[in-house]
Amino acid sequence: MGGFGSGRQFGAGGYGRPTTEGLRNIDIRKLNKKGALAPGKQGELSWVTTLDDGSEKVATIGFKVSHGNIRLFFSRSVDGEDWENVEQNIYLDRTPCNYGGFQKWFRCPGCGKRVAILYGPRGHFLCRHCYNLVYASQLENRIDRLMRKARKIRKRLGASDELDEPILEKPKYMHQKTFDRLRAKADEAYNQAWGVMACGCMDTWQES
Repeated sequence: MGGFGSGRQFGAGGYGRPTTEGLRNIDIRKLNKKGALAPGKQGELSWVTTLDDGSEKVATIGFKVSHGNIRLFFSRSVDGEDWENVEQNIYLDRTPCNYGGFQKWFRCPGCGKRVAILYGPRGHFLCRHCYNLVYASQLENRIDRLMRKARKIRKRLGASDELDEPILEKPKYMHQKTFDRLRAKADEAYNQAWGVMACGCMDTWQES
């Protein structure tokens, strides 16, 4: 099998917090669709990564399914450490569907949650919550919402759409207290957006 864990470690979020984008993952829905979850099934999973020089690198892991679990076999090297052989056991679960049949899930080896996808940025496969990963769209959507909120307030105040320009002039019809309150809200939304991009702390942000 090709080495696993020596390539890209975390998705490049660009906003401080790693994302799921581009990470090697195992999706139980895809495995189930291919009939790979039946007891006794075994085979290989592979990922192709395009390197900066245009060449391709293939990483593979072996798997074997038993009653109630799937076992992964691979070698890994993280952060330049020596290669090691790894066996990881992942328990399987299922829940009934509304119209019959069952939905299959992984039980995350880290936290025990039912999840459909496990990610392997550090070698072992865990859920995105254990690796503190977010979807790239989460970051983008929250930033966009904050920027849109700031622009909406600026428009109400008669200011330009350039968010880094100060809001200086009060509309003639507006009370000073209202102007100061709205200007503070616009600045707060703008600063929060930059805070999200700098540290990725979306979970603490709530829209007011």
